[in-house]
Amino acid sequence: MTQAQTDAEEQNYNKLKQTEANLIRNLQAAVKDPSKISKLSNAIFQNHQDWLKVIMPNYSEKIHLGIINGYETDERYQSYYDDKAGKGATKILIKVVKDHLAK
Repeated sequence: MTQAQTDAEEQNYNKLKQTEANLIRNLQAAVKDPSKISKLSNAIFQNHQDWLKVIMPNYSEKIHLGIINGYETDERYQSYYDDKAGKGATKILIKVVKDHLAK
């Protein structure tokens, strides 16, 4: 592996971690004060979309919707987001992404 490849991988990893941190922070704020969901929805959607684009160069809205639909049925995802951002965070994420993709 070349130094450029190593640097690119490190850059992607850092972007992934920062994007996830932003997503969790915004979900925490939405869980804490549900009246802020509409204000935070664009950021939450963008954070999740950006995160997916880092790990999936072939990102599409169809894939995004499929992943979100999986979150509804897979308790591991529900636990992941709810444990990090608070109970109900996964439901907020699902609703926000579905609303944005329906536009």
